[in-house]
Amino acid sequence: MRTPIRNILTAALSVAIWSPAVAISDQDVVRDVLLKTFDKPEMRLTVDPVVIDGDVAVAGWVQGELGGRALLRRKGEAWTIDLCAGDALKESKSLEKLGLQKARADSLAAAIGAAEKKLDPAVLQKFSRFDGMFAVDENGGHVSTDPHHRPIQ
Repeated sequence: MRTPIRNILTAALSVAIWSPAVAISDQDVVRDVLLKTFDKPEMRLTVDPVVIDGDVAVAGWVQGELGGRALLRRKGEAWTIDLCAGDALKESKSLEKLGLQKARADSLAAAIGAAEKKLDPAVLQKFSRFDGMFAVDENGGHVSTDPHHRPIQ
């Protein structure tokens, strides 16, 4: 004869085993890509906000006293970091130069602005401190998109 507790545990275990995996949002995946690339035990990375429009995302990040924004693109099922910059990534004209159609660039810039209004002004100042625009390779290395800018050390 089964006890009520044992019946409950058996039912819970059955649900846990046979339930589909919890869906992970694209925002969580974007955060995870940035964390896996740049987070360090001695210098923790925080990522917020993450704004997504189809296959393009812009994520704000802070690491210590540094901050900025990252542009990511979805290629198939994977998100990859294209570049990091400061305030340029919240401007429609910059997003257009990076390949987005005007209407989409305007929409994404507006969504970024709305998401960032919820942030502490000190965080926004860190985003603005990022100087230049740097392409990011698969290992997290940075290469300036401006030939006159010194590389990040």
